[in-house]
Amino acid sequence: MTATALPRREASASAAALTDCLHCGNPVDGFARAGERFCCVGCEAVYTLLGARHLSKYYALRGGAGQPVATLPVERVDHKWIEPIATELRANGRVDLDVQGMHCVACVWLVEHVFREHAGGLRVIINPAIGRLHVTAASPFDLAAFVIDLERFGYRLGPPLKDARTASSGLVTRMGICIAIAMNSMIFAVAIYAGLHDGPLYTLFHRITFALSLASVFVGGSVFFRSAWAALRRGILHMDLPIALGIALAGAGSTYSFLFHRNDANFLDTLAVFIALMLVGRFLQERVLEKNRLSILASDGVEGLLARRVSQGRVATVKCTTLRKGDVLLVAPGDLVPVDARLRGGSAASFSLDWINGESEPRAFAAGARVPAGAFSAGARAAELEAATDFAESALVELLRTPLPREGDQARSAPFWQKLAKRYVVAVLIAASLGFAAWLAVTHDFGKSLSVATAVLIVTCPCAFGIATPLAYDLVQAGLRRAGLFVRSPGFLDRAAQVRTVVFDKTGTLTSGTVLLTPASLAAIEALEAVDRRALADLVLRSTHPKSMAIREALGENDAYDAGAIVVEHPGLGVELVRRGIRYRLGAPAWAASGSHASADVAFAKDDALLAELSTREAPRADAEREVRALAASGYEVWLLSGDAQPRVEAIARATGIAASHAVGERSPEGKAAWVAAHDRKDLLMVGDGINDSLVVASAFCSGTPAIDRPFMAARSDFYFVSPGLRPVRTALRASLALARIRRANLVVSLSYNTVAVALAYAGLMSPLLCAVFMPVSSLTTIGIATFALAGRSALWRS
Repeated sequence: MTATALPRREASASAAALTDCLHCGNPVDGFARAGERFCCVGCEAVYTLLGARHLSKYYALRGGAGQPVATLPVERVDHKWIEPIATELRANGRVDLDVQGMHCVACVWLVEHVFREHAGGLRVIINPAIGRLHVTAASPFDLAAFVIDLERFGYRLGPPLKDARTASSGLVTRMGICIAIAMNSMIFAVAIYAGLHDGPLYTLFHRITFALSLASVFVGGSVFFRSAWAALRRGILHMDLPIALGIALAGAGSTYSFLFHRNDANFLDTLAVFIALMLVGRFLQERVLEKNRLSILASDGVEGLLARRVSQGRVATVKCTTLRKGDVLLVAPGDLVPVDARLRGGSAASFSLDWINGESEPRAFAAGARVPAGAFSAGARAAELEAATDFAESALVELLRTPLPREGDQARSAPFWQKLAKRYVVAVLIAASLGFAAWLAVTHDFGKSLSVATAVLIVTCPCAFGIATPLAYDLVQAGLRRAGLFVRSPGFLDRAAQVRTVVFDKTGTLTSGTVLLTPASLAAIEALEAVDRRALADLVLRSTHPKSMAIREALGENDAYDAGAIVVEHPGLGVELVRRGIRYRLGAPAWAASGSHASADVAFAKDDALLAELSTREAPRADAEREVRALAASGYEVWLLSGDAQPRVEAIARATGIAASHAVGERSPEGKAAWVAAHDRKDLLMVGDGINDSLVVASAFCSGTPAIDRPFMAARSDFYFVSPGLRPVRTALRASLALARIRRANLVVSLSYNTVAVALAYAGLMSPLLCAVFMPVSSLTTIGIATFALAGRSALWRS
């Protein structure tokens, strides 16, 4: 359906540029067909649905641009997880559900509205921060109907697996307390700096400031004490170590000053401000990553897989971990085959293997044939299979195993940062020790020596890296979110700057996962008689095969269904329709038209007479060729790695501009992992979406996926993206290089500042007041550099 047939968003659509998607507001950028106004079919489908159900208020509530809608083929939707939760709802009257795709107040409004439309729904409480619904309902509420209805709008729902406990939630409380302490400390300190040196008011202010500063040390400083101690136990000199030492010595020095009535080591107010600023930086560091992780469904690996087991004439939904050899499984269309199994019954069935080997077309299996674990039922009817192994022996166990966190994968974990942290910590400790020893040897004044050492630690504590650098990461991740890419791993942006090799999977990654007809095939359909076109439309309406769906889209006829026709699907061959004594067939040429020598891969025949030859091809993502060539022009080595047949892999490589020598096909999951291990020199980015990529994305130096419908893939990847194109991948690589430049610029500013600050401290001139001035100036300078280069209106995002 084109944009002209849809209800309009008058306010926003009229203001939007012709290249803006009507639903999400992001640039269409050539993804849509000529004359259309959507960046992808998902956005078009949701926009149409909102208009048809009179829910266009969604756009007014949302305000600005949204996110592209990642669609999931109907044959891949697996709702077995609903059955045990629906049972719990009937028993308790309330359940929790996780939801993926919520990002604004309009989403909350839409979910509430859809919930009210279902009879029996009493109340839904929505927590958009973590993406969770608390549903209270009574009979006749149909949970499955509500879930399916809501998923039509582009959301995904699942069992409540997300962990609502986050590191930043505790930081928010500590940060708020420490900011309040810092503000009050500065108010009392102003009077002292203005000349108040004695008297009862001075004593009161001094005692209040001391108490507030100690509270700040315990509330906020403990975050850095724990982090520094944990790093030391692992033998790591972390950047939190000088921060922790600075807080500890400043606290000790200020306590000494307070007890012995000295003013030269009184860093009370400076200490409170310093702790507050460091907590702000730490919060920025944690916030965006947690939001990205919580925006998609969580994966519990193999523990979350369900299957339908047939026992004593009854079908029960059970965890796959309980399956044993000999169990009989009922596999409905779209269901995953959890173990190697043999097909029972007397008829053949179709299964899709693209998760396993990247094959884009379903394969027919004869009765008694062994169907591999990881296949999807692609037929129109449920099939019975007999488990050939225990689930513990299934290949899925290893492929879906929850990966361990990458070693050292934390914010600023690249080798550059590891070396910098070690050298910085050593240099600061040496500088503070030398200052203390020199002053003690010359003056024999312990208090003054402690003041000098404290001043060195305070003024050299990495404010630039504690505030400006987390802000830079925050700005980059915000820009990537606008582009449709969400970073999950803290160390990705650091590692991405070292990437020199980019490897794409084929089906669903470099390609869109859909099939298209060639121009000649479209012309052949147009040339059909009206009655034959209607029969063809009726055939493809009853089939979920990717090629049938491509023909259905080309026909554009959705009302050709004839209830009186007899339709039979022949797995691996095609679909047959008999109506009023006339037999139509659509499928393999030799089967559809006996004796046919058609060169196309699909034939449409009427009583064995060939009516049309239809050739199909996989559709690369709309910008795949442009992005591949742009990556190559930027100096990246681009590869195509797939489990599909080599000729198909080479065809997609030609279509997208990848050299034939860089197109590698027919690789198993283990083969892919071995190939990556042999080519990864700590500079490789792997982008894949199938279960055959799960081993690779978990072990590659960097990894990403467009498969947000498969939580286990996002759980293993450094990032995921929802854009219909590949542009976010190149944007992320470009942004990582920009971030590296800003880090270096901030390092130069920080070193220059520290050189001057240490010289003043050694000279005994770094007073608490001067220290309170120096720190903000340094921080504001580095913050300004990061903001100018990385904010939303900077050249980085406009290019």
